[in-house]
Amino acid sequence: MSGPEKRLHAARLAKSERNQENVQWLANSVFMECFSPCNLLKTKLLCPKLPSADGFLVTWGKTTGIYVRTILLRSHAMAEQHALPASDRFSPPNDLIRFGSFEVDVRAGELRKNGVKIKLHTQPFEVLTALLLRHGQVVTREELHQKLWAQDTFVDFDQGLNKAINKLRDALGDDADSPRFIETLPRRGYRFVAPVTFPLGDSAENPQCVETLPRRGYQFIADVAGGASPVEKKAEEVPRATVGTKRTYRAIALVSLGAVIVAGGAVALWKGAFRTPSAPKVLRFTQLTNDGQAKAGPLATDGGRVYFNEVLPGPRTIVAQVSIHGGEAVPIALQFRRPMVLDASEDGTELLIADEEGNGFSLWVQPVAGRSPQRVGTALAHDAGFGPGAASVIYGSKKDVYSTSRDGSSSRKLLTAGHAAFAFQYSPDARVFRFSIFEVQIDDMSIMESTADGSKFQKMFPGCCGRWTSDGRYFVFQNRRNGKLDLWALPEERRFWWRKAENKPTQLTAGPLDFQYPMPSRDNRQIFAIGTVHRAELVRYDQHSGQFLPYLSGISAEGLAFSRDGQWVAYTSFPDGTLYRSKVDGTERRQLTFPPLRVFLPRWSPDGQQIAFSADLPAVARNVYVISSEGGTPKRVLASEQSQADANWSPDGNLLVFGTLFVPNAPIYTLDLRSQSVSAVAGSNGLFGPKWSPDGKFIAAMTTGDIGKLMLFDVSAQKWTEAFGSQVGYPTWSRDGKYIYFQHSRKQPDRSFYESIARLRLSDRKVEDIVDVKDVGRVTTGTFVDWFGLGPEDSPLFARDISTQEIYALEMDWP
Repeated sequence: MSGPEKRLHAARLAKSERNQENVQWLANSVFMECFSPCNLLKTKLLCPKLPSADGFLVTWGKTTGIYVRTILLRSHAMAEQHALPASDRFSPPNDLIRFGSFEVDVRAGELRKNGVKIKLHTQPFEVLTALLLRHGQVVTREELHQKLWAQDTFVDFDQGLNKAINKLRDALGDDADSPRFIETLPRRGYRFVAPVTFPLGDSAENPQCVETLPRRGYQFIADVAGGASPVEKKAEEVPRATVGTKRTYRAIALVSLGAVIVAGGAVALWKGAFRTPSAPKVLRFTQLTNDGQAKAGPLATDGGRVYFNEVLPGPRTIVAQVSIHGGEAVPIALQFRRPMVLDASEDGTELLIADEEGNGFSLWVQPVAGRSPQRVGTALAHDAGFGPGAASVIYGSKKDVYSTSRDGSSSRKLLTAGHAAFAFQYSPDARVFRFSIFEVQIDDMSIMESTADGSKFQKMFPGCCGRWTSDGRYFVFQNRRNGKLDLWALPEERRFWWRKAENKPTQLTAGPLDFQYPMPSRDNRQIFAIGTVHRAELVRYDQHSGQFLPYLSGISAEGLAFSRDGQWVAYTSFPDGTLYRSKVDGTERRQLTFPPLRVFLPRWSPDGQQIAFSADLPAVARNVYVISSEGGTPKRVLASEQSQADANWSPDGNLLVFGTLFVPNAPIYTLDLRSQSVSAVAGSNGLFGPKWSPDGKFIAAMTTGDIGKLMLFDVSAQKWTEAFGSQVGYPTWSRDGKYIYFQHSRKQPDRSFYESIARLRLSDRKVEDIVDVKDVGRVTTGTFVDWFGLGPEDSPLFARDISTQEIYALEMDWP
């Protein structure tokens, strides 16, 4: 078998799934580079060849971090493939591994964040390296034991490893309860869960990888980027053949070439016409931004840059841009107070910008070159997008969808969606457009499709915020399942007339990050999206010092509720919604609920024996449950298919009051736990979020809609009165019942928003601000809206958003 034949055989063997005796098979076509001739050699590995080998080829799996060595055996005239065991793996190309804002230099033994070296001792660094090289896989405690300590070393291994893991988590700012990087698998080991990249380095430093096959006289050279075909170079003189031999070889070569072409065409036709098409898949993830700011969609691209929105404390918004290859996020200078980018024109020369005004957004076409923007008519919208060729603009206002010319002179209504419509995009052939709706009654989002003129439209499938690839072959969108946001792709084309179009979406992401607002690149090789690892930091506002201090060690939690004696606290972890209870100092912590139950807003019973809460289950309406404070099985208190939320106890513990946000004009209800009878509170239609006062004389609630007034119900008089007529959120009674604290949002004369925590004194209805929310230092967060609560001494509590939220590029393999 000649050298080229052996290489071809090695490539075929590399794609097979046979196992070699006593060798762990690790090659995987999902993670390994394609074994085509131009990609066989990705890096040169300086290690000894086996005594019986003619030579070997080496590939590097940039996603898995696995070296695979293809050995050409002289004596057996065949090729075998071996995977190097974990203990024998070499450093990655360029000796660098990146994840999030961190970079590991394996050779230098350094951990860096944003280019700044972080102090990390040898053992934690060795643990980090081992986890990174096998990210996504479980590294057992026994394997780490063997890596960190020799067999004849006598040491308290468990204590030593736990100490190394704790130091590593401290260096990364990670948390064992809500891990962003290192996940603990009890009694098994650890797993690195964040996306990891292995940069290959600059081509100038490592232009090609060379593998010499001894005694064959050839040298194979492969371009690192895979852009050039391999070149065979004559390395030593070969005896000349006769003319007849040359002709024979030439004839054989031509016949062989023709056979290969025919066979290849037949295989291609069979694969395209009869084989079930493979699913699209993500080859690798690349983080493009690293500025740590909160980001919001939608995204837009002009081919060379990605445009996105950033949310800063205040809150205020800016539009920023980053290269499609990554780098610094650069704000764009715009003459708007609260701008948001909505779309980019097909030629990439213009952006569609929204600027908040009153109860909607004005729309503007902003040239990328920096000239003055042009307003799109005078109508206010809640979302919009460019029409075909950017010659028009499609926008949503309330429950209607409109199309208008760029100057707003010819606006016409296309359809009434029945719900607020957003995320508009026309298909590449401009025959239809799709948009998303949010159905408040069932707390669900769906993607709709309409003819271009709006005459017919229909619901397609659950999801949101979809975009077509530029060739129209796939529609990429986001969808939430079991509390996680992932990206999906729906095939659109029919390749052959006798085959049905594939209309089943394929899930593209399923990792620890939430991905949203997908935007396919202009060449369809990538999908840009916002990737988020959700995490909050619990903080308390100290009114005496005016400082925000970590509370309960700054755990990632929300929905705190305290027992009447102030000794116990119940809370839900953020973002997964698991219910815990503990002493107020954090001791005697106990987990009370488990997935898939997702808990919101727990409340202690007056005697401290039970905790009421509302919760979600897959495909089940939100309901109210009660559980013992010592644990056990949650009990659903009311058998009803109507959504129930925000349960609160009466001071005597006999009644629960609750409401619903998803049924229009629904009343507030009370449930008598003794008789199981349910009654509507008089005059409470259109109210939600009820809170019973500590003395039982009043119930506070909010009106639904945009205004969000604070209302008070006099239990004895059975009458509602308006307590405060401006936007409020999370009304909470003080411990003595003399005040109601609440979130207060209002617009300033300069159109900026001012958000504070205020309180209303019940005796004279006087309102005073307690703290400016922007002073928290970062934006606050919560499952539905930004959460706020009160501590045992009426100190305001916040969930400060410390999520990792960056722009990512997902390199795609489209079938």
